[in-house]
Amino acid sequence: MSDPLKPPPGPSPKSPTSEAAFPPLPDVGPEQLTADQARDYLMSVLDYGQEEIDAKAGIIEELVDLLLPELKVVAQSIRPPDEDLKEAEALEQRFTGVAVRERDAAWLKQTGLRLDSTTRPLVPRWSAPDKVGGVLKRELFLLTDGRLVTVEAVTPWETDGGRLASRDILVGAREVTPAEVLRTFDFVATLKSLLRALFDGAAILMERNEQPADLVERSGRFFTIIAQVAMGMKESADRLRRAGDSPA
Repeated sequence: MSDPLKPPPGPSPKSPTSEAAFPPLPDVGPEQLTADQARDYLMSVLDYGQEEIDAKAGIIEELVDLLLPELKVVAQSIRPPDEDLKEAEALEQRFTGVAVRERDAAWLKQTGLRLDSTTRPLVPRWSAPDKVGGVLKRELFLLTDGRLVTVEAVTPWETDGGRLASRDILVGAREVTPAEVLRTFDFVATLKSLLRALFDGAAILMERNEQPADLVERSGRFFTIIAQVAMGMKESADRLRRAGDSPA
């Protein structure tokens, strides 16, 4: 019996970036461009940045849909049940850049898959930064119903003969779109988490003899998308490398 999660055989999928990546220059040499032509051309090139964001957001959205059956068996609790609002409000007053918001989201009691996280240090409003500080952690989760959400927590610390870290305290939680995900979190790290979940979830379901009938079809589509993304990124990196190696 073949492995249902083995990538499908056949030729490598065509990269979506293998076509011309940018609009053509006006039909004159670069040195003959007027200032207006140069400006209009560069503005049109920059528009491709938004197209790239839209394309990546669509990829995340499709991969999430393909993963939902396996997601249910790999999801875990997002937050512990005991959360103190007064603690969170105190942190808002204590640190610059902390805002308490949407802490009562009902989905915090659900299970989800952790996709990626970011951290940044916090600066105290009044105390010396070498005596008091904190870390703001923002985590990206995928809920079992397909929603993407972010959870923000602060881990404060103080020095009193040594560095002391307390538990992290919830300060924010909200739903986000795939496009919003790309503004904060790493695209590749997110795809890797989704891919691991597909393999781990499928293995669990197979052990339970609960393998979905469409697993082969969904995993094939999943692998094709990942392969296209990988090829596109490699081609983009190669173009940048060639541009950097070109003589001035």
